[in-house]
Formats: sequence, structure tokens, C-alpha cells
Amino acid sequence: MKWVIDTDPGIDDAAAIIAAINLKIMDVVGITTVHGNVGLEHTTRNALKLVELLDSDVPVYRGASAPLLKAPENASQFHGEDGFGNTFLPEPKRNVEKTHAVDFLIQAAHRWDGDLSLLTLGPLTNVALAMAEDRSVQHKIRQIVMMGGTSKARGNTTPLAEFNIYADPEAAAIVFSSGVPIVMVPWETCLDAMLGPDVVAKVRESTSKAGVAFSKAMDLVVSRLHKVLGVEGLLLCDLVAACVAMEPSVVKEKVAARVVVETGGRYSKGLTVVDERMLDGVSPNTTVCLSCDKDRVGEMFLDALGVNHVNWRCSK
Repeated sequence: MKWVIDTDPGIDDAAAIIAAINLKIMDVVGITTVHGNVGLEHTTRNALKLVELLDSDVPVYRGASAPLLKAPENASQFHGEDGFGNTFLPEPKRNVEKTHAVDFLIQAAHRWDGDLSLLTLGPLTNVALAMAEDRSVQHKIRQIVMMGGTSKARGNTTPLAEFNIYADPEAAAIVFSSGVPIVMVPWETCLDAMLGPDVVAKVRESTSKAGVAFSKAMDLVVSRLHKVLGVEGLLLCDLVAACVAMEPSVVKEKVAARVVVETGGRYSKGLTVVDERMLDGVSPNTTVCLSCDKDRVGEMFLDALGVNHVNWRCSK
């Protein structure tokens, strides 16, 4: 099965990309960038620099710079002005592909008809635009594994909405109504899978180029979490989704549900409405991951960084 990673790097996106490429479980045929954690210029530069640091030949395609309808959001307060912990990596030598990300998604869907899956780690603008431009695309994508949304309406951007969905709720609504099978890794599940101080220490042992760069970038996340939660840890939501895509057994609890996105409402815009009962006879469109094995997520990431973790387990 082929994979495209649609992403807005982002510190946790970087962890996901490092794992997806270095573990060599996924056959990644392209990385598409989108607005989100920071502006498109930074997300694209970060993606290029990451594949360069990983000595990977995976091509990078620049995508949408703004949501379909609303003003752009960003999470620079968490990821830094550059999206990579204010480490301001040097300019990559790699060049972005000339093909636009939306066009690449369409081409890839046709080329690997039924054998292409998407790992989406940011706002869903690129995917929605591809589906709108070519209606056959939604019938050719095998599945979407998504970091996004909430399972219990516990938002991280508004009281009810998670960032990736809130950043472009109209795009998310298109994707959830497309008929493509979706595996959703929501905010609450990622929060429960936060990695502890032991993994922070282990990550700092990495001597690879990507590992050293990530170790510097993660300091911003660690400091923010300590300030907000009073604990030292790593909250890497996109890494959790990547691990679910690579190793589905990481999921400990899940539920089939009908998920729709609220695109209106003064207070509920961007809410993912998770209907587990489906009393009106609708069919489920999403597998919602309610719990994941954070020990295994930590092990996979340390493997990707080339760090020895024998006799190591994540803090409970």
C-alpha cells in the first residue's frame, strides 16, 4: 500500500515524518504541505529540511496556503515562529516539486487506484480541494488515517474544537462526507498518550542529524507543557496517528461512529460530532481511536531515532 503524508510541520508532524520514513513500514510516495501550525512557506521548508536530514528521496509538494473560507489559523505559540521550536533550521538544499499538492493527490489517487492511503496531520484543505476538483478521487483512496477532531468535545483551540479541524472546518466536512473510510485519532486520545520525562531524556540521546535537530526543537514543547500542565513530557499528537497507521495494534480501544463537522455556530464551529448510536439508521464513516498504547508509540519513535530503549518503558 502506498501512502501520502499531508502535513503542516510542526514539531509533532516532524516526529511523525521521522517515524514514517525511518521505520520503513510505510511506502511513502509523497509529502504534501498545507497551511496550519505556521504559514505554508515554513511548513514546506520544514518538510524539505526533514527529508533532507533523513537522507530520504520522498518528494515534497507545496499545497494550499489558506483555508477554503475562513481566515488562516496558526499554532506558532506552541510550535515556534518557524514551526520547529524557533530553531530556525538552515535553508534546505532540496527543492519542492513543481506539481501542486492538490494535483499530485489527484494523480496519485488515479495511479494507485484503491491502493493509496493518506496520513493527514494538518488542516484538510488539500484533500478537500482534490475531492472537489476530481469527484472520482474519493472512490480511489483506500483510507485516511487522521490526526484531528475530538471524541468528547474537549477542544484545544476552542472549548469544543481541535486545531486541525477548526483551521478549515469546511474542508473537514467535505472529507468526512466523502465516503472514504476514516481512522480518526482525536485530541483526547493523543493527550492521554503524552510521553513522559524518560522518553524526553532518551530522545536527547539521539545522535542522528534528524534526531539532534528534533531534540532541540522539542525543548519548546517540553517547556510549554511544563508551564501549562506542570509536568515534563512530550505531546506528539501526529506521531500517535502515524503509529496507528503503521501498526494498527497500537489502538487499544476504538468505536465505529458517524462523524460530522459543525461548520456554523458561534461557539461550536469546528466541532466533530461523534454519533456512536446512529439511531437514525446512518452508517458509520469513521473508526474513532479512543485509547492507544503510549509505551509502544514511545518505542517506535525511539526506534526511528536509532535510540536504544532496552528495558525502557514510558512513565505512566
